[in-house]
Amino acid sequence: MNKIKEFVKGLKKGQKKFGEDISNIVSSFLLTLVYVIGVGLTSLIARIGGKKFLNLKLNKNAETYWESLNLDRKPIEQYYHQF
Repeated sequence: MNKIKEFVKGLKKGQKKFGEDISNIVSSFLLTLVYVIGVGLTSLIARIGGKKFLNLKLNKNAETYWESLNLDRKPIEQYYHQF
């Protein structure tokens, strides 16, 4: 009877370890897939469209790299149709 209990305890530990290993593999695979589809596809579409998310070109004559936001007041009608 004692050997059966030890066998069952060992079986439970083995199943738990196996489940954890499988979950790590599946999680890694799914996260990699989501990253490749999400970031990779976005990057590919941005390159095809010519979109640059960061301006990485250096200008030695520039005093600063801050960009103006142009926060001037606009007529109220322009705020109704922003998009």
